[in-house]
Amino acid sequence: MEIDRREKYAWHIKRRGIMSKHNKKLMCIALALIFIGTIGAWLLQTDFGDVAVKDIYILTEDKQELHALAFIPKEASPENKVPVVVTSHGWLNSAELQDATCIELSRRGVMVIAMDAYNHGLSSSARSSNRTETVETGLGMIPLVKYVGSGIMDYIDLDKVGVMGHSMGAGAASNTLMYFSNLYDEAIAEAQQPDSDGGVEVTEAEQQHAEDVMIIDAALPTGMNTSVVSDWSKVRCNTGVLFTEYDENGYQTSNKTAFIAGDTPEALAIVKDIDPTITSVEEGVYYGNKDDGTLRVLYQPTTTHPLVHFSPACTADIIEFFDTCWDLNTDLGYGNQTFLIKEIFNLIAMVGLFMILVPSADMLMSCPYFASLRGKEGPKLPACVGKVRRKFWIGWILGGVVSFIAAYIAIKVAVVKGGVLEPQTIAGAPTMGYVTVWTGISAIWLMIWFWVNYKKDRAAGIRNDEMIGWKISGKNLWKSIVLSACVIGIVYVIVWFCKWAFNTDFRFWTPAIKTFTPIKLLYTLIYLPAFFVFYLANSLMVNGACRFEGMKEWKNLLVLAIGNILGCVALWAIQYGSLFITGTVVWGPEWIGVLVIAFCVWQLFLAPFLLRAFYKITGKNWVGPIVVSVLYVLMSIANTALHSVWIH
Repeated sequence: MEIDRREKYAWHIKRRGIMSKHNKKLMCIALALIFIGTIGAWLLQTDFGDVAVKDIYILTEDKQELHALAFIPKEASPENKVPVVVTSHGWLNSAELQDATCIELSRRGVMVIAMDAYNHGLSSSARSSNRTETVETGLGMIPLVKYVGSGIMDYIDLDKVGVMGHSMGAGAASNTLMYFSNLYDEAIAEAQQPDSDGGVEVTEAEQQHAEDVMIIDAALPTGMNTSVVSDWSKVRCNTGVLFTEYDENGYQTSNKTAFIAGDTPEALAIVKDIDPTITSVEEGVYYGNKDDGTLRVLYQPTTTHPLVHFSPACTADIIEFFDTCWDLNTDLGYGNQTFLIKEIFNLIAMVGLFMILVPSADMLMSCPYFASLRGKEGPKLPACVGKVRRKFWIGWILGGVVSFIAAYIAIKVAVVKGGVLEPQTIAGAPTMGYVTVWTGISAIWLMIWFWVNYKKDRAAGIRNDEMIGWKISGKNLWKSIVLSACVIGIVYVIVWFCKWAFNTDFRFWTPAIKTFTPIKLLYTLIYLPAFFVFYLANSLMVNGACRFEGMKEWKNLLVLAIGNILGCVALWAIQYGSLFITGTVVWGPEWIGVLVIAFCVWQLFLAPFLLRAFYKITGKNWVGPIVVSVLYVLMSIANTALHSVWIH
């Protein structure tokens, strides 16, 4: 019996193998990048210890919960009160994307509270699934400003409370501004009643009460034109608008472009109530008087809607606006900015997190339970010459064409009333609708192209089952699912630890790997099937149809990666080529769809490299597609709007 146990143990050791030296080295590099990126991002966002970054959770109306990130300058105290700005992100984002505002204003002595709007990030779902109604309630900004204005944070200067937000968040900021402006008007109207303390005359106490309920002192919506403010004559504080020169929303203006400075109705709207004689509004010029709350300004930096978050010019305008309103008395110039360096560190950490995926799987397969999953890549296809070469390039081009058509269909279908953008019981993440439609169509094409050509090649003796890594036992398929879950688990243990220890996430542009609420796991499962089929088909193409004898690995993967993004890049090029040449986009009402699909480009580019790496250590096309599809869906669900009808 003892001999049998030893023999069985020796067999397990031999069967399971050990983690490759390459993957050991890769894991060490990955952990180093994660450490460097996380520490660097933490140091930059805290201004090397001079700013504290804390999470805030408050209960709001209808038992909803609002989450926000607070950037608190070290010098803030009851004896040294600091100004505060409450800001909100756009429809595709969460609080972390407000880094530029948070970091640069907090470095200059302003507390910044970046909220997760209802239906986003770590905040609750809104009571209504109607997006317009939700925006009108301020997406949680109104109760948050009330909380700030309550005086509970005794280190805040309540005479210097500002609001701002981008895109959807600009609508929230504007509606919050109007809400408190209306409270001011109501207080004045009540004070002018004959039976009030001063009769029809407003007493000092009544005036003070009106000013106290008008908590907001300065407002700066960004990413929307001046019509974001419903009635400028009712605005009761210093207000500006930042609308970039190449904003995709420009097609909605009177001159059909985003550049509205001058004599356009949009530009004149911000000044006509304070000075009807003004006939032209200059970009970046202040009108009115900040002392009586009539200051107005229009900023039009040269960039696009989504790049506001990453534009030093936009950030300089934001700093200038609040400095002008509040005299921040900072020694830092408007161009002295560090937020982009922080974004680079976020990217470094994210690269490390992606690099750890395959080594983690390799490490886990050293365990007896997963040992049967270890394998090696099958034989390659004959050299890519002659007919094989022609068929490869025909498929490569057709793939790009189908991808473009699928993306076009997705952006058109998604805006139809009752379509995939309408929040439903099942499809609760509206912006995921674009990508799901595109992914589903592309997956069908890839599967058809792969299997038709595989059957022809098998009949001709060119390919066999061993080459494509398709066949797998039910037991090993289950183990592949468990292994993939463990790999994803390792990733999110690191993510949660970095959030807990340093309050950072892993980000490139808008897509990010970050913490999430439990309900998002359920929605991940809802959207997962279409993505899994797409990446399974992609893996079969990458590893079972496009590994050729004599072709260098890096060259092979680079060509496949470019093929993956061909259709999306073409869509993007047409849209933005038109924007920069003519000043307006080709697809106006559908511009968000183009943007959403554009965000997938880097994920699609990276996919062949990940799918090939997983294939090399397993010899199968299962673990790679499971890991990649789950990770990509989780990233998307965690970073965009989610209308949950089950949990509020």
